[in-house]
Amino acid sequence: MAAPQHLVGLEHQLQVSRESALLGNYEASLVHFDGAISQVQRYLRTLDDPALRAKWLRAKEDLSGEFQIVKEIVAELSKLRAGSKAVPPPTAAAPPPSQLLLRPDPVAVVGGPSGAAQQRDPDVWSPPKPPPERCPPPPRRAAPLGRGGLAGSAETPWLRCMTAAPT
Repeated sequence: MAAPQHLVGLEHQLQVSRESALLGNYEASLVHFDGAISQVQRYLRTLDDPALRAKWLRAKEDLSGEFQIVKEIVAELSKLRAGSKAVPPPTAAAPPPSQLLLRPDPVAVVGGPSGAAQQRDPDVWSPPKPPPERCPPPPRRAAPLGRGGLAGSAETPWLRCMTAAPT
C-alpha cells in the first residue's frame, strides 16, 4: 500500500529534525519538527477511521512533545547567552599563581566542618599513626667509665632507652 500524499517525506523530515537537534542545530530542528507536525495535522483531517485517527493523534502529541523539548533548549541557551553578556569583565587582574597557593583553607576560616561532616566517614582512611619512638643506635665504642659516664646520663642515650620501662 502506498503512503498517502500528505505523508510523503515525513520520515525524512523527522530524521533530519532529530539529527539537527542532536548536533546542536536547534533552529533547523524546530523548522523540520514544525513541518512534520503540520504534515501529520493535514493527514489527520483526511482520516475517517477512528482507530487510525487515534494512533496518528498520539503520534502528533509525541512529536509536539519533542518539539517542545527543543524549544525549551533554545530558550535556555538564549538565557545563558544573554546572561554571559550581562556579566561585567573583571576589573582587577587575577592574582599570580604564587598567591593562589597561599590562600587560607575556606573550611578552616569558617570554623571547621559542621557536626554532620565531623562524623567519621568509613570510606576515608584516618591519618597514619606516628612511628614508635626508636632508640638511637649505640656508639661504636663504649665510653670509658672513668670520664663520668653514668648509666642514664646525657652522654649515653642508648643505654637510657634500653633501661627505660616499656610503654
